[in-house]
Amino acid sequence: MARFATVACAALALLAVGACSKKSSDSGDRPAKIAPMPPAEIARAEQACATYVARVCACAETQPELVRQCELAKASPGALQINLELLASDGLEIGEQKAVKVEARKIAAVCFEADGKLDVAMCPRESPTE
Repeated sequence: MARFATVACAALALLAVGACSKKSSDSGDRPAKIAPMPPAEIARAEQACATYVARVCACAETQPELVRQCELAKASPGALQINLELLASDGLEIGEQKAVKVEARKIAAVCFEADGKLDVAMCPRESPTE
């Protein structure tokens, strides 16, 4: 009886592998892609994170209470870049692509919001160069 159970389990495993391999070959080489983030949105997100990091870290030089915030902020551009690279790569399923896109937008939102919360009197904004 134990041998029958082992053979039955092995047969079921082979059927499952066969079904999975057939399913992946039927769906094509690559999963479908969602619409990419517009280049202007990517540029704004990258600029927002870079500006926030520069501003909070410059303030941290004279305000020790911002040192930890500066350290944490430094991870934002890298996290954003990882998400953007994942979005540009092949192999993610539609749901994964959507989740990565949402996360990239969340990171950008955090950069915008955190920069906006910095006290302008203590952490002045740089005036745009013309």
